[in-house]
Amino acid sequence: MKIALLGATGNIGSHTLRAAAGHQIVAYARRPEAVEGLPGVSVTGGELDDMTDLSQALAGADVLIVAITGPVKDRTFASRTLPGILDAAKTAGVARVVYVSAFGVGESAGKASAFARLIYRTVLRGFFTDKATAEAQLAASDLAWTIVLPVNLKAAAEHPEWATVDLASVRAVPGLPTLPFGNVARSLLQIASDPSWTGKRVLLTTAKGWKPAR
Repeated sequence: MKIALLGATGNIGSHTLRAAAGHQIVAYARRPEAVEGLPGVSVTGGELDDMTDLSQALAGADVLIVAITGPVKDRTFASRTLPGILDAAKTAGVARVVYVSAFGVGESAGKASAFARLIYRTVLRGFFTDKATAEAQLAASDLAWTIVLPVNLKAAAEHPEWATVDLASVRAVPGLPTLPFGNVARSLLQIASDPSWTGKRVLLTTAKGWKPAR
């Protein structure tokens, strides 16, 4: 499978590259020299707002993983950049987009603990509102989409077990679970390889970091 990746120099993207054995990865990056050189990975340099370069880089990909994020203080980054990315994907003929958002964005906040909701509504309010707008932009497109919602993330050894679950089947996410970047990367590749996740919002959390809907 040929996977196009945006965000290859970030925490999630770089771990995705390292976990992508067996896939052909095309990484499009503003600083191509910063992308780790790995077997099966090709790198194209360019800016997100250069539709010609971006469309050419995406051409031939089976699926696009969007794992880019702006600084928390930038409250328009996601909704400002995603429409152009989606247009480029359409021009390139990429039918599927896997978009990395965050648990706590939009309706998912209703499944969070009281402590987590407090953080989402204060410290992360503007950042999450922007991501909610971007999620709506993707859902309104005519592309096959999956929205991925990781819980709090950290740099640590991968957990041997974790949960990749349709948000619709989740009743609650207690506490403030934290998942290593490597686990998210493995789930992203599995989701990208499996079209049955199309049209779903997917929670990524620890093995015990969720409760099923009754």
